[in-house]
Amino acid sequence: MTSPYFYLHWVIGWCNFTLTMTSIYLYLGVPLMMREYGWSGTEIGLFQISGLPVVLKFLMASPIDLFRFRQSNYFKWSVLLGGGFLCCLMVLSILNIEITTFKTLFIVAVCTTLITSWLDVPINAFAIQRFPEVERPKTGAIRSAVTALASVVGGGLMLLVYARLGWAWPFYIFSLMALLCGVLLYIAHVRYPMIDSERFHSENASIVTSLQSLFAIWKGYFQRSDMVMWNIILVLYFPFIGAAWLYLKPVMLDLGLSIDNIAWIASCSGVFAALSGFFYSLCIAGLSPYRALFIFSVVNVIALLGMCFAVSLEWSDWRLICAVFIVAIALGLSSGVLFGLIMIHSRPHFSASDYGLQTSLFSLSRILVPISAGIILDLVGYVGMFSWLVAGALVVCGLSFYWMFKKEKS
Repeated sequence: MTSPYFYLHWVIGWCNFTLTMTSIYLYLGVPLMMREYGWSGTEIGLFQISGLPVVLKFLMASPIDLFRFRQSNYFKWSVLLGGGFLCCLMVLSILNIEITTFKTLFIVAVCTTLITSWLDVPINAFAIQRFPEVERPKTGAIRSAVTALASVVGGGLMLLVYARLGWAWPFYIFSLMALLCGVLLYIAHVRYPMIDSERFHSENASIVTSLQSLFAIWKGYFQRSDMVMWNIILVLYFPFIGAAWLYLKPVMLDLGLSIDNIAWIASCSGVFAALSGFFYSLCIAGLSPYRALFIFSVVNVIALLGMCFAVSLEWSDWRLICAVFIVAIALGLSSGVLFGLIMIHSRPHFSASDYGLQTSLFSLSRILVPISAGIILDLVGYVGMFSWLVAGALVVCGLSFYWMFKKEKS
């Protein structure tokens, strides 16, 4: 990456990596420990409800635009919420899972999720204001890559830290990473002023927000041209390949692979997803995001067809592993181009609101489609489930082709 914005890309990537790794550890690692100390399956299941604040990100985002600091609004909101994030991590480190009640752990987990979901908004809104439009898809691709990498570290390496050093140490590490985020973000704030074309909007946004209600800001987002098609694609594009990713471990288990082999394959596939996101960020300059959206939708169909063949023919050898890796690559590419387009479709003077609204739509469909996939799995099995996912991905492929044709023609 030869861009003069390399440092800013790196800082935003590190911030997203820290937040995502903390969330993954909290909802994949902590339940394992809960089970280790004899907590019931019902308690572990209910604990996942503490992750619901991520769907309400649009409600958390708008106050950041409505109640602004006079200068450096998104940076100061990041610092303010970052302090809350550190407090939550310190409380988690103090808790002892052997004697802590479910109610206490659940409340702290809800507070932590609320803060991490909220903090995600000003950090990425800060990026939208500091990057020119040509650089925004690149930071979306990097966001995808670090998310995949965070799943490997947060869901694997941090468990080893817990096993060797105890309950508190992962949260100490997350706290140090968060402090480093604050230092790096301050340097980026000083080094990268707002781009000139957006400075006027930012400086005068307080006038706009004083006259407009919260609903007016949301209405303004939807009233722009081409937003209907974009929001349809935003809702439908990712959940089908995301649902396949979610069910990969149960598929491999039911096809006869051992837990150890599944763990290794899952870790390697996470690395493949991260590498595909990084690769896209390096090649993005020569490929329009709308063309990439269509090409990657074709990759999604191929990946889902591969898994459909794997389960129908009951492969449990290298062919299944190849199918899993293709799904991982498709996941990394799809999330990369989608996050990049979220950055492009966020108005710089309302970056927080638009980013929060789009990520809420993205998160809601990502939750609903896997639920419906699970119902189909119970009714007709893996072949039926993957066939349904292929059908959904084909619809997305058609929509992506139509939108690419329309955008490139205009």
